[in-house]
Amino acid sequence: MKRILLIAAAFLVAAAASAQSWWKVDAGLEAALREDLTRSGSNHCPYTVGDLRDTPPPAGFKPFYISHYGRHGSRHSWGDSYYQLIIGVLQKADSLGIITPAGREVLAQTREVNAAWDGMDGRLSQRGVRELSEIGHRMVRRFPQVFRGAPKIRAISSTVQRCIISMNAMTTAVAADRPRVRWTLDTGERFMDYISDTGTKLPLCRTLASGYKEHLWDAPCDSLQLLGVLFTDTAAGRRLIPSLDRFHKAMFRTATISDCWNIEERILKYLPFEYVYRFYSYECHDMVARYGHSAEVGEGRFSEDYSLGKDFVSKADEAIAGGEYAVDLRFGHDYPMLTFCSWLGVEGPGSRLSVDEIDAKWLGWKELCMASNLQAVFYRNRAGKVLVKFLYQEQERKLRGMESVTGPYYDWTELRSRIEGYKR
Repeated sequence: MKRILLIAAAFLVAAAASAQSWWKVDAGLEAALREDLTRSGSNHCPYTVGDLRDTPPPAGFKPFYISHYGRHGSRHSWGDSYYQLIIGVLQKADSLGIITPAGREVLAQTREVNAAWDGMDGRLSQRGVRELSEIGHRMVRRFPQVFRGAPKIRAISSTVQRCIISMNAMTTAVAADRPRVRWTLDTGERFMDYISDTGTKLPLCRTLASGYKEHLWDAPCDSLQLLGVLFTDTAAGRRLIPSLDRFHKAMFRTATISDCWNIEERILKYLPFEYVYRFYSYECHDMVARYGHSAEVGEGRFSEDYSLGKDFVSKADEAIAGGEYAVDLRFGHDYPMLTFCSWLGVEGPGSRLSVDEIDAKWLGWKELCMASNLQAVFYRNRAGKVLVKFLYQEQERKLRGMESVTGPYYDWTELRSRIEGYKR
């Protein structure tokens, strides 16, 4: 076994190294980012509503149960070191009279972002509250049969504050539309065992991701363009910046969290597009390699002990058998969300891709944005046959490598058997 692991590790080190030789800009992704630079924020992008149309279920089937996992809404990031770097440099440039109008614009936006952070890491924004509230309202309107009468709903949250507040926002919205709902609300350390489960921690996943960090995130920066944008005297401006590499990253991180706080984004246009693309590409490669299901990692990514999957199956079986809960809501984080979708094989976030396909096919601003959510909606007919369809970002999604009964509707018995054997 040890020999096999060593061979596999060596293979992936070579794969990561070779990736640096073939990595190139994807024309489709370049066009999408140029069209809207804020898309480069990837999993920092706020939630946007897409196509909410439903394919009619087969005759006689009606929804009776919803199983949900949702990421918290839009939030802030961690620490102020990036903000203080930008503010310190540009304030000094202003005092020396060498700051440009563009430099003042960058300084103003950074001050706004720093004020919103206000010493509270990962703080949920009011935009994040609205995102979860609106998802809750739409769920009730879309599947009124599930919420008819006085149904019981079980909601479990991560112990992290932004998730608890997200749970509060969504459950309050549902309660406003259906005052007779009976609630079970909970959080606690033991729930984190499945709420935050990201599957088997394979060293191979990190090995695959590490090559992209070096090649994309940590590659040397060309400073001339940015110095000319921010300072009237580039040589004097350069002396104010301890690390140009860190300054580029500070601007990118400040820019891409701004939308979460409804702060107008005015920084990205001043960064060289190469770095906007490169930083975005790194983050997507890193997430898919470590928490998704990249083709290079293969079947070993998941084990039979995947606890979030077990929770999903057991609670669905409970509802099908006549259990008391009509809806199960789970409130957690982005990486467990990505792992869960990959385990189920949900097309889009859970697509199995080789590393050279990620830029073209895995769009981070769509697949793992703030408030990302997966809803499994269960349908039943009078004969007791159960179908399930999956909504990701409230849009119908197919499952990788599995035939549906019709459209997005899958036979639960078949899917359950497939899940138990992990044949995907």
